Amino acid sequence: MSIQIYKPNSKNTGSAYTFSQSTSKTNGEPVFYISAIAQHSWNDEKKTGSFAGNSKNPEKTINVKITPNEAGEFISSFTDRRDFNTFHSYGGSNTTIKLSPWDKQGKISKYNASTKSFQDEKLILPCFGITLSKGKSNSIKIALEPGEIEIVKRSLDLFLQEYVKFKSSEQKNYNQDPSSQGSEVEDTELEAEEAPF
Repeated sequence: MSIQIYKPNSKNTGSAYTFSQSTSKTNGEPVFYISAIAQHSWNDEKKTGSFAGNSKNPEKTINVKITPNEAGEFISSFTDRRDFNTFHSYGGSNTTIKLSPWDKQGKISKYNASTKSFQDEKLILPCFGITLSKGKSNSIKIALEPGEIEIVKRSLDLFLQEYVKFKSSEQKNYNQDPSSQGSEVEDTELEAEEAPF
């Protein structure tokens, strides 16, 4: 399953993001990826943007696999309208993920019964910005509006449901495996973070 969101613009500074769930080839575990690509060109006559020219350019694309915990943080951030930042390091490459809430000015036309006409009213749309940054020079941003946020949240919810189902099945299989029964566990002292309780 994948969700694509395209945001080209006439300044040729747009982007496209893909949110996709897949399965690990090594163990069958559900995995979730976010991919971003910078806009390549703009056709002023057709008022359309193209991304295909950047698909093979590593300076114009970013791909990152997020953990189940990060998926939960995304959902929590969207719900509570708070910032979320995380950092990935893989194969000598560093990637930063940043979510930022912002309020977009909008308007809606409402019918006024006394004047028998429609009038524009201002409203605030609770939006979010997502920035993927790879290294120091490669950042790709996208602005998500409320409906798009809900779609991304639902896809993350589905991923977490599949992940929990997979882990539950894995645990059930472990518990039914006779070779795992009665195995000794070495007593180790774990250092926990200081908690306020």
